[in-house]
Amino acid sequence: MVLASNLCLFWIVVNLFVMLPKKITRDETLFLFLTSSLLIMFALINPAKRLYIGDPGLHYSAEQGIAFLVNRNLIFPFLTIIAVNLMQYGIQWQKGVTVLISFLTFILYSYIEERYTVVSHVSLPSRISFFFLYFALILLLLKGFRLLAETEPLR
Repeated sequence: MVLASNLCLFWIVVNLFVMLPKKITRDETLFLFLTSSLLIMFALINPAKRLYIGDPGLHYSAEQGIAFLVNRNLIFPFLTIIAVNLMQYGIQWQKGVTVLISFLTFILYSYIEERYTVVSHVSLPSRISFFFLYFALILLLLKGFRLLAETEPLR
């Protein structure tokens, strides 16, 4: 059941991504997807290691392990791309509202699906600081990618 709900959510997120008008290029989208996948992968390396190796304290079925992988490798990166894309629209206060809603979405989703997003319990201040640093790093890397693309156009 967990896998079915995660795949359904993934389908909704991908449809949202497809339907929204895009302000970022395909190259930037690919860069954001890969970067966010790697950042989340490295941030969750210890819980994932416990899941893969088979810590006796964790009792995960194959379905639950796949649900964790779908969250980590697909849902969070696509939500990141949607959030960054929406941040490109509007004036300053609209961007601030978008950032706040995206931030709250990440925090709430990681609490609702805690066992399948972060594997073990993480305190609220730790989650807030992680997602704050995560968004800041993603936006900084995107800015660097855009500056690099301006100086060296793609062929």
